[in-house]
Amino acid sequence: MFEGKKIGNEKDFAQESINSHVDQRKIEELLCKNFSFLEKLFSSSKDKYEISLLKNLKEFNKINFSLNKHEEIFCNAHISNYKKIFNYLVFRFKFRSSGKEKLFFKVPLYLLVEPVSACNLKCPFCFQSDKTFTTKPFMGIMNFELYKNIIDEADKIGVRAITLASRGEPTMHKNFVEMVEYLRNKKNIYEFKINTNASRLTEKLCHAILSSGVTQIVISSDHYIKEHYERLRVGAIFEKIVQNVDMLYNIRKNFYKDSITEIRISGVDNDKNLDRKKFHDFWIKRSDQVSASFPIERYNTYLNNKHPNINDPCEKLWDRMYIWHDGVVNPCDADYKSYLSYGNIKNNSISNIWNGEAINKLRKAHLAGDRKKINPCDRCGVAFD
Repeated sequence: MFEGKKIGNEKDFAQESINSHVDQRKIEELLCKNFSFLEKLFSSSKDKYEISLLKNLKEFNKINFSLNKHEEIFCNAHISNYKKIFNYLVFRFKFRSSGKEKLFFKVPLYLLVEPVSACNLKCPFCFQSDKTFTTKPFMGIMNFELYKNIIDEADKIGVRAITLASRGEPTMHKNFVEMVEYLRNKKNIYEFKINTNASRLTEKLCHAILSSGVTQIVISSDHYIKEHYERLRVGAIFEKIVQNVDMLYNIRKNFYKDSITEIRISGVDNDKNLDRKKFHDFWIKRSDQVSASFPIERYNTYLNNKHPNINDPCEKLWDRMYIWHDGVVNPCDADYKSYLSYGNIKNNSISNIWNGEAINKLRKAHLAGDRKKINPCDRCGVAFD
């Protein structure tokens, strides 16, 4: 029987990991076996999340939440380093709690940094199909010095996860290899992810990804049949994509046997009739995890019908920050034209913007039940469990 396990808290649109058994007990037993070391290491901790995880391990031999496949893969990749596993689980505990419980942390736990706003594909379910977006002033690439400043501050203040991607295809940046390599020695950043359509993967880039400590590369691929794939990924050649994914998988297998990099295939079930078993069986041969979700109405968010019955506060205001190529800071990529931008990293810091008046005003409005009065929040179809 094929089953799915949600990745994220979105009610109807979360990615669902297909046929993904998670052996949580293996991780818990490792931590319990080394509990005395962890208890001593964190004996003076005042962090309530560290204390809570330790208490749960001591009293119930369990951690406080159910791991998803990505979290299990990360833990298994660091199986000999139980201190790192524990610290990582503290981060994931905070990340899950921040959005779900609307808990404010002084530092954003997760940054999505956009190297390029353009894309070489034009998928019908994506805002790249909005011709009013694929022009100035929205198109551009991130200055490499600006990028380094963002990463340096993120590492210094304790941001725990970074994804290179957002509105565009990140591998289109001429310095993308250097961007990947720059994150190599950032010790405070636990998760380093890349989202890509895989059309521009090269041997050089694959080696850079696998040697630089990238924890996850998410490859957007929506079908296992050429005709349907190319209809959905307009501009891509199915055989070339499969060849590139195979190249990444085989380079990891042959040159990086101890790699911590997870390869995940992530699909959008645009027609809502995807045979998920066949989709899984095709892609799992060349990846570690296969997931799929239904499309979110964001190919022209601003013209969507309003959703008056969806008014719960958006979790993304508490658990992440988006930074566009030009330094503009945004709450999400559904607002891809930045109606709700709350600052620019070129003239301010990550910390100041995250703690600033503009974003706090938006958080308060959502908490007060005013999401349905804010464009484009009022026409975003995403609700949360």
